[in-house]
Amino acid sequence: MTFPLDLYVLVADLDQEQAIRALIEHRTASLGIRSGRSEVKKHPQHDGGCFRQAPDLLRTMQSQAAHALVVFDREGSGAEDKAASEIEAHLERRLDASGWNGRARAVVIDPETEIWLWSDSPHVATALGWTAGEADLRQWLTAQGFLLAGAVKPARPKEAMLAVLRETRVKPSAAIFAEAARKVGLDRCQDRSFLRLRDLLRAWFPRETASS
Repeated sequence: MTFPLDLYVLVADLDQEQAIRALIEHRTASLGIRSGRSEVKKHPQHDGGCFRQAPDLLRTMQSQAAHALVVFDREGSGAEDKAASEIEAHLERRLDASGWNGRARAVVIDPETEIWLWSDSPHVATALGWTAGEADLRQWLTAQGFLLAGAVKPARPKEAMLAVLRETRVKPSAAIFAEAARKVGLDRCQDRSFLRLRDLLRAWFPRETASS
């Protein structure tokens, strides 16, 4: 069956929309996938709306997209008492029962989208307006109690990001996530949810190999 879209992505907010659109439109080589026709839409009721309503909302897309992804934060989903993997499995059972039959999958970011932003890349500091460089930014985060010694990511990623933006006087914006997604080396991000997203895309859209 031929579909108008290769991929439809339902996300919880504009930050996720901008980040994922940048990834699938500009970073196909880094992700190890082929390019395709995609659409990314945000749910007006954010994380909880994605978790509760995705199967019904995506029902009309079953004939329009070969595959679908539902991406949202564990924080704010209404299912914070469950692990991210449990939330994913629960939603995927409902998606399968609604008619997707394995073509739709969920990616739950734990605790929230900002965890994807934090890596040891100099592009993170640039995106946040920190002109002294990545090493200096990490020292500041450690001094402020956001980053434990030896850790790669702050335990409270959103609070850490907002604190940095207050310090640099940069307005919070989805453009920060888009810039990081376009520039940060993807092999630097070892977050479970990001790796799940990458692996799902690779399984669905493998890179085309030259014929011999």
